[in-house]
Amino acid sequence: MATVASAFHTNSAKRDLLKPGRQQYYRQLFEAQAARSYLYLSLGIGLIAVFLPIVLMIAGGYQTHDSMSSFYHDKTGPDRDILVGSLCAVGVFLFLFHGLSKLENWLLNFAGMAIIAVALIPSPGDTGYGSALLHRGAAIVFFLLIGIVAIFLSKRRIRDIEDERKKLWFTSAYTLVGVLMVAAPIIVTLLQYAPLPFFSGHAILLAECTGIWSFSAYWFLKTFEYRLLLGVRWRV
Repeated sequence: MATVASAFHTNSAKRDLLKPGRQQYYRQLFEAQAARSYLYLSLGIGLIAVFLPIVLMIAGGYQTHDSMSSFYHDKTGPDRDILVGSLCAVGVFLFLFHGLSKLENWLLNFAGMAIIAVALIPSPGDTGYGSALLHRGAAIVFFLLIGIVAIFLSKRRIRDIEDERKKLWFTSAYTLVGVLMVAAPIIVTLLQYAPLPFFSGHAILLAECTGIWSFSAYWFLKTFEYRLLLGVRWRV
């Protein structure tokens, strides 16, 4: 079985400020706190994503907006602050989150930078500020990278599940949310050139919400994995 490198220095040094017994105690305490922090962080990022479209539509209305990006230009409420703040929070989290491999880390880092770019480089709207090409391009990169992580890189622990039904469930769930995240920007791009009258001008908004809620589902699934596979408790 493969071994995992310790996060702590294993060699004893005279510069150690704690007695060995106390040092070991605080290391164990830190490991427990770090495990629960991962649990809360994955749950928190999922909650931000699932509530973002809902809060925006409550604050800025539904009928007057045809996409998530349009909330940036709403001058009558806090929509811009909610949108930019939430997207930047997601970006910082992705940049700091440690994945299961170096490749996953790099993809999450780039995804984090991409979603921050989405927040800071809006579509021009009626202000003329921003770039539709960069805004949409960064959004596509974000969803594609997270989709790739979900489909191909998030299943390392899943492969070791002995229960075949549970293994299949986790594998299928990660693949499904990953496919939805990849499909969302493709659908949005197609709808910009072939709008569907059935949705009364809100097809792009609904497709974007599907992508965002799929992203949220990914982190809820990750939280469930921590709880079920690793036995991480909410609190001691």
